[in-house]
Amino acid sequence: MTLGAGEIGMEEAVRGLAEQLEPLERLVGLYSASLDQPRLAPSGDGRSFRYGRPDIRHFCLLKAVLALNTLFASFELARKGYIFQVEALLRIVIESTTHIEFVLDPTTAAQHRAKVDEYIRLYFADYERDPGAPFQKPPISQRLVNDTIGKTLDEIASQFEELEGRKPAARAYSSIFRAFSNFVHGRYPESVDLYGGTPGHFHLHGMSGTRKDMEMVETLKPIVGTVSNVFAHMVQGLRLERFVEADPIIARWYHGRIGSPHA
Repeated sequence: MTLGAGEIGMEEAVRGLAEQLEPLERLVGLYSASLDQPRLAPSGDGRSFRYGRPDIRHFCLLKAVLALNTLFASFELARKGYIFQVEALLRIVIESTTHIEFVLDPTTAAQHRAKVDEYIRLYFADYERDPGAPFQKPPISQRLVNDTIGKTLDEIASQFEELEGRKPAARAYSSIFRAFSNFVHGRYPESVDLYGGTPGHFHLHGMSGTRKDMEMVETLKPIVGTVSNVFAHMVQGLRLERFVEADPIIARWYHGRIGSPHA
């Protein structure tokens, strides 16, 4: 494959992935407009946008916005062949979407609901940050997130299939998150993979036109699907069906995701 053909193929592939996100963009627009809007408030030495009385709805919106924003950034980097940076950014996407799943998890256990309430409270308590304050750990651990949503997924799967020999969903979530974390932390195998070509050299300006192009596309495809599934869960968990019915593009996507006979 020549460089020119590779670039054309990559551009078409990325454009196709971006088009799959259009219904999600439209959903974010309608959902955001239905809530109170952030307003400028005193923050540090200036003013920043903040919500007045945020709750779980605002939390899910912000995480959804972050997931989409990061995916689009990943597409731009993928076009230029910056595979390392794409993989690092995808950890943000995975973290954002799994945290939406965590707070919307259908379990009614009092302990879980208490953890969700406390997590959201602490998330929005980070209102005015002192630059000199010591670093604080996230208010919820990714392990707890993975274990919680993994258990729910296993319970759903058990209704349709035999679980014996099946890899627990929590372990699968952890494996994916760890794989992307290796790029965030610049581990050895991930870093040295930037070397290649004839003659061999380190690629400092992306790896566009190499075999890494299609590797990136294959990495991005399931992530786009995952984000789409989480948005469908958000529609159900936050009862956003009115936005589905208000927009035919959103409706076509949503009914396609949940397997509606009208899709």
